Formats: sequence, structure tokens, C-alpha cells
Amino acid sequence: MSYIWLILYNILVVPLIWLGFQVGSLFNAKIREGRIARKNQFRMLRDAVGKISGRKRILFHCTSAGEWLQALPIIEKLKALDPSLYIMVSFFSPSGYKFARNPAEVDLKFYLPLDSGYQARRLFQLLKPDLWIISKFDIWPNHVMEASRQGIPIVVTSATLSADSRRDKGVSKGFNRLVYNRISHLFPIAEADKKRFQAMVPDESKYTLAGDTRYDHVYNRGMRASDAGDVTVFASGGSITLIAGSTWPADEKYLLPALAKICIDFPNIKVIVVPHELHDNHLRDIEQVFSRNGIPTQRYTEFSASGVSTANVVIFNTIGMLARLYKQTQIAYIGGSFGKGIHNVMEPAIFGQPVLFGPNYLNSYEAGELLRIGAAFTINNQQELYEKMTLLIRDNTLRKAMGEKARNLIHDNIGATDIIINKLKQQYGILS
Repeated sequence: MSYIWLILYNILVVPLIWLGFQVGSLFNAKIREGRIARKNQFRMLRDAVGKISGRKRILFHCTSAGEWLQALPIIEKLKALDPSLYIMVSFFSPSGYKFARNPAEVDLKFYLPLDSGYQARRLFQLLKPDLWIISKFDIWPNHVMEASRQGIPIVVTSATLSADSRRDKGVSKGFNRLVYNRISHLFPIAEADKKRFQAMVPDESKYTLAGDTRYDHVYNRGMRASDAGDVTVFASGGSITLIAGSTWPADEKYLLPALAKICIDFPNIKVIVVPHELHDNHLRDIEQVFSRNGIPTQRYTEFSASGVSTANVVIFNTIGMLARLYKQTQIAYIGGSFGKGIHNVMEPAIFGQPVLFGPNYLNSYEAGELLRIGAAFTINNQQELYEKMTLLIRDNTLRKAMGEKARNLIHDNIGATDIIINKLKQQYGILS
């Protein structure tokens, strides 16, 4: 029966994926960018791998930026242990592809072809990886089946299967059982994830509970940010600074009016807003919310070359500074949580900040953990956000206690990278 689902997937779903990609590219710049980049990609791949010989090849796959951040500690550690390894990384999303830039540890970066049997066969016959590591959850059936047919070990690191996923339920369970049984080993981030995976693949020997490698990434990045200089924003002083990081319009609908009221009620409070989208129209929309309440704002580039902000609210219109800003702030709101899913909650946590976010956080295991240990608040509307921020501003003891719990969560969970690499060495001869 499972193979019938695979046949139906290839007859019905794969053509729809291809059609959706073509039509979507007419209206969506990111989809169009990915389609164009894939067009002549195999020629580039053939030229690149044709120049190497005698080196072990490891292929990583990351759907986007978050999964890349989970793969990066493993890549960095592998390269440090054996610089001769040939590291290849594929992405599905242009966001992840561009976010990764060109790290020194990666020898080849490209887009994963769309999920057809022909494309998958062509890819693995060309790259010939000794190991394929999938970060988190981006499991494409034809690619998994083909890699398995070619005898390529497949592992999934920081493996996550959320409680509301449909992969382990209903009619899709049988199909996914066929696919997941072709995976050689999974490294779930938590026991609950492991149990959900075992609904499809019960074999205990296929699992090593390792935790989330993003804790390692955040810790490493936090150490680098601690060593880096501060970002000059406000004149030095003892006031509390709130930061809203990676915000979207869906967040800002509730966030910005709450922040404006905070600024009115607490005139000494400083506010930093770091929106996810930096186009001028979006920045103007943010500014207008504050200006309607008589609160002046400045964009970072308006004063960064000459001094500090003369306003209490600064909107960052540059990228690459968020980790350093978290080092300098005391309360953090994390965006994405009123949309499809929350962004990285761990970056402010490593610096001992209580974290606030909206209702859509199930995509982040760490957000749930912060709530569980009392290091975060989840909010559903503007009034709740205002009340929780006010509580943290007024109660220094609570704010510091929550921040300390957040910091301890990171420190207590680092080490997943070493667990994974030790298992890969033992089971697949990597670094031997």
C-alpha cells in the first residue's frame, strides 16, 4: 500500500509541485529567484565536483535560514577536525541560500532540485556524497528514496516532529513510514519528538537523542558577540532598553501600539525595533505608529556615522547586528509569532533576557522550553503585551530571575554537536 502512495505522489503531487513553482514564480520574487537559479545548476555542480578527488564528501540539506543555523555548528566542527572534507550544502529557499552567504567551511552551495525521481537520481549520481545530513525536517520523498537506492547513508539532525504535524497521522502515515524507514539515523531534539517519529519508524537503534544543535550555534555566536564591540545606539545611562527583533507586520499590529504606550508611560525607556523586512514603505509604516502618538524615532543610519540617537526609539534599517544588540538590551520581543511561526528565541536568552512572543510558537521547541521554565511570556493581543512589558520594567527581581533562567537553558543544553559527530564517526567512519 505504501508504494501505491509513492506512485500516486509521483503521478499527482510532483507535477503539482512543478506547476506551482512555475506559476508562483510569476508572482513571487523569491520563487522566481529559486527557479532561475536551478535552471542551469547541474552544469555548475558538474564543474565543481569534477575538480575534486580522494576527499570524503558530506552533503547537508537545509530548507532555509533556521535549518542552516542548526547545521552550521556541525559543519564548523567537522571542518576543524578534518579540513580535507568536501562540504556541500543544498537549500530549498532563497532566503536560506542568501543568508548562508559564503562561509569558509562550505566548498559548494546550491539549490536542491525539485523532488522528482529523475532529478534526485541525477543529483546523487553526480555528487556521490559519502553521507547526506538533513537539518531538522525537510524530507523530500524522491530524494530520500533515491539516496537510499544508491547506498548513501541519510541522517536527520535536530530532528523535529511537532505535535500538530500530520506526517505521523491519518492517511499520510503509511506513506511517510515508507520514506522515513529509508533514513539511516535520526537525532531527535527531545524525547517527545522521538516518540512521534517512532509511530512511523519504531526501530530503537535508529535513534540517538542529541538535543538541538542550534543551542551550540547560539552559544558560539553569543561568545563572538560578547567579544565584539557594542553597537552605539543611545547615550550611556541606566535606563532599560526593550528590543523587538525580526518583526513582521502581523506582529507590529499589536506590538507597535503597545510600545508607543510604553514610551508615553515610561519616558526613560529606550526601544529598538529590528524589522524582518527593511524596505522603505515598511519602515515608514512603523514610524507613523510612533509619530501619531507624538513619539520621535530615528533610523539607525541617520545617526550611526556621527554619534548616538537623539530619540528614544530607533528603527534598525541594516542587517547583521541583532546578536550584538541583544547583548545590550534587557527585554526582548521576538517576531514571527503572530504569523507562520516564531523566529530565534535563543539569541536574547543567551544574554539573560526574558523573552516575549505571540501565540504561534509551536515551530520552536526552545520557545516552549522557555515558557515551561518561566523564562518567557506568550501574549495574544496588544493589551497583554503592554501588561507583561510593564511588569518586567517595574519588577527588577522578576526580570533578572527570568533572564537567568533563560541563560541557564542555553548553557544546560549545549553539546548536541559533539554527540552527533561522535555517532557519525562510530557508525559511518567520518573523520576516521
